[in-house]
Amino acid sequence: MPIKDSVAAISRIRKNNIVINKDYVKFLEETQLDSFESIWRHKPDETVKNIKPRSITRFTVKHGDTPKSLYLKRHNLEFAVPARLLRPFLRRKSISQGILEFENICDFRKSRLPTVTPVAAGEKFNGFFRASSFLVTEDFYPYISLEYLLDHSPHFFEGRQGESRKKILINEISALAKRMHQNGFNHRDFNATHILLYYENESGPPELALFDLQRVENHGFIRLRWKIKSLARLNYSLPDEIFNPQDRMNILLFYNGKTSPGIIDRLQWFWIEKKTARIRRHTEKSRGRKKGME
Repeated sequence: MPIKDSVAAISRIRKNNIVINKDYVKFLEETQLDSFESIWRHKPDETVKNIKPRSITRFTVKHGDTPKSLYLKRHNLEFAVPARLLRPFLRRKSISQGILEFENICDFRKSRLPTVTPVAAGEKFNGFFRASSFLVTEDFYPYISLEYLLDHSPHFFEGRQGESRKKILINEISALAKRMHQNGFNHRDFNATHILLYYENESGPPELALFDLQRVENHGFIRLRWKIKSLARLNYSLPDEIFNPQDRMNILLFYNGKTSPGIIDRLQWFWIEKKTARIRRHTEKSRGRKKGME
C-alpha cells in the first residue's frame, strides 16, 4: 500500500446489499465474493482477534496469477434500534459498525488523510433490533503498526541515530494528528496500535497511515478537547523504556509547532498527563476485571 494509495479518494457502489469500492467490483465478482453471505461465511486462513462482539480474520484469494490478502472484520448482532430510529435525523445514514467504518475511511480519504484500503462492507438485519455487519480491507503490507515496531525492534530507537529517528517519528505523528483534527476528525483510539508506518529510508521520515476507524468522531462542539485526548492516548501507548520525558513533551510541542514550551503549552501538558493517568487507571481496572473472570 504505497502512500499514494493510502490517500486516494474512494468511489463506491451498492450491490447485493453491500457497499463495494469500485476498484474491487470486478475482483469480487470474479472471485464470487460479491454478496453478504459469500463474504461473511468465507473460510479464514488466520484468526487475528475473536471476542463476542466481533472477530477479525485474514484470508487470501487468488485472482489470476496474483494472490490478494484481505482482512475481514465481523460485527456479530449489534443492537441497532437507536441508530435505526435516529437515522432520518443524522448526517450519516449508516446503522451498522461495518458500514460506518467504511464511510469513515472514505471521509478520511476525501481529506487526504492516509488510511488502509477498503474493499467492501455489508450489513444484514435480524428483525428490527439487531444487525450483523462486516468490513473488508486490503492487507496493509509493507506497513506495520508502531506497536509492533516498538515491541519487536526497540533497538531501532537506540543510540544517536535512534534519538534522531524518535524525533522525526514524533514530529510526523503529531503533524498527522493535527491535520486530522483540522479536517474535522478525531480518532478515538489514536495510539501506537492503530498507527501504521513504513520506512523506505531508515534515516528519513516514515510514511504513516491510520486504521481501525470504527471510533471516529466529528462533533464540532468538542473539538477543543481532541488535542488533549488524542495526545494522551498516544502518550499512554509509548513505552517508558524507549520514550523519555522530553520525547513525550515533543508530542505536544511539535503539534503546536514549537521547540520549547510556554505557559499555555505547560498547562496543556498538565492536562495531557492527567488524562494519561486516567487512561492508565481505567485500563488497569478493566484488565483486573477480565482477569477475575478467567
